[in-house]
Amino acid sequence: MRFEQTRSILQHLAPDYHRTVSHLYQALAEGDVSPRVRLMLDYLIDHEQHRALALDEFCHDASPHVLDHWFKGVEISFPAVDKEALDEAASTDLDALVKSAITYKSDLIRYFSHLLEHCSGEESTHLFQTLKTQEEKAMKRLIRHAQGLADL
Repeated sequence: MRFEQTRSILQHLAPDYHRTVSHLYQALAEGDVSPRVRLMLDYLIDHEQHRALALDEFCHDASPHVLDHWFKGVEISFPAVDKEALDEAASTDLDALVKSAITYKSDLIRYFSHLLEHCSGEESTHLFQTLKTQEEKAMKRLIRHAQGLADL
């Protein structure tokens, strides 16, 4: 049985996750990629960096009461970035890149859903529901963006 504190999740784990994913996209963008993939990578790099900064800003302004909340009995750990999800095919295949981006978003959504099952307070429930919803919306936006690029 694991214990997690909201502060640790929001100040370290989630921003580091977004930064790591952004770095993976950046490394792929530095190679030889197709024009559509480059446009999608630019979008994804910017998005992941923005998410990390938004979490940093939230923690700066958040109530210590919310950040000090402990989750008891969390059965799964915060997801590690699966570097294998972004394979070499993603440099030329927009669908492969989108598939990896969806994998990264789905891992966060699954984790936030798990935390929601273990929330004991209204503020924490609202916070993690908001984070889950933001990731779901971000996934839908990236799919729409990819569809727009595919139509070019």
